[in-house]
Amino acid sequence: MTKVLRRNLILVLLAAIFAMIAVSFPVGSAHAAVGSGNTYGNVAAVQARLSTLGYYRSTVDGVWGSGTLSAVKRFQSDYGLKADGEVGSATAKKLGITLPISGGISAGKTTANVAAVQARLRTYGYYKSTVDGAWGNKTLAAVLKYQSDKGLKTDGVVGSGTAIKLGITLSSSARNGGISAGKTYDNVKSVQTALKNAGYYKSTVDGVWGSKTMCAVMAYQSDHGLTVDGVVGSTTLKSLGVTLGGGSTNSGGSSGNISSSDLNLLARCVYGEARGEPYNGQVAIAAVVLNRVRSSKFPNTISGVIYQAGAFTAVSDGQINLTPNETAYRAARDALGGWDPTGGCLYYYNPATATSSWIWSLTVHIKIGRHNFAL
Repeated sequence: MTKVLRRNLILVLLAAIFAMIAVSFPVGSAHAAVGSGNTYGNVAAVQARLSTLGYYRSTVDGVWGSGTLSAVKRFQSDYGLKADGEVGSATAKKLGITLPISGGISAGKTTANVAAVQARLRTYGYYKSTVDGAWGNKTLAAVLKYQSDKGLKTDGVVGSGTAIKLGITLSSSARNGGISAGKTYDNVKSVQTALKNAGYYKSTVDGVWGSKTMCAVMAYQSDHGLTVDGVVGSTTLKSLGVTLGGGSTNSGGSSGNISSSDLNLLARCVYGEARGEPYNGQVAIAAVVLNRVRSSKFPNTISGVIYQAGAFTAVSDGQINLTPNETAYRAARDALGGWDPTGGCLYYYNPATATSSWIWSLTVHIKIGRHNFAL
């Protein structure tokens, strides 16, 4: 091999090596990042501020990539900072953010609070997902972008300032909305149907008030300039075009023609069997009693069903004789008005304490609180 050929071969090999190095470590692709960590919140806050300032034109998605890196470098260059793509304290300060970002709601991430925030952000075009009352990354990103655009402290926390700007009232106590005329089966069904027709309620029209119904109400209220509280009062009803009754029925039974003694007994059964359970769980106990009254398998009176031998623990241990509270009475009236959260169940049991092998053979239709409800 001649010297020239050997030299050319060496040059070719060196060129190949350098090409491989260039591929492995491309020029200008240094993975600079946020000094306090590339968490979703940190990156989203940086993107939100850069977007407001005109440097970042993509979606605020909390994902560090080449677009975010380039935007950071351009910002740093324009503001006399070292254009290294590293969001350290100096760059963060110039951006007007304090890292790290955690985000949240000062009054608590309850379903109602989160849904109210999502509903308003959705109306304003910042939140693109479903109003579901669940705090997540998409909600955080929307909050950060809104705060940045509105000149608020860009920390992802919905405090009083952000809440006022959004036009919502937050609460530190748990709320689940409702219907001013009562959450009877027919009332809830009418509201759900109207919301479904308007494109806000995507689930089954089942006459059961729950978080999905409340969230749909809040989204509707926000889009229509109403108070975003999840409560279907006269103004929301008028906007929806719905007229409600105070206690219509579902498949028989109403509180209007029942004796006071039967109402009292039903409330005592609810109180003895389910006090401390979620409200819809208390209504469900009363509904099971009424479902049995209507079934040919059981006695045809409330007292006959409740006092049937071995039917209810509250009768066996004497708790049926306790004085019920107003919640138990209200649950009994709602069940008599037609609200059946169980969908027609005839049985229920607490899986933590049930000992009957037969009860475990039943098909569980729904679980509410500590009770399984079965057909």
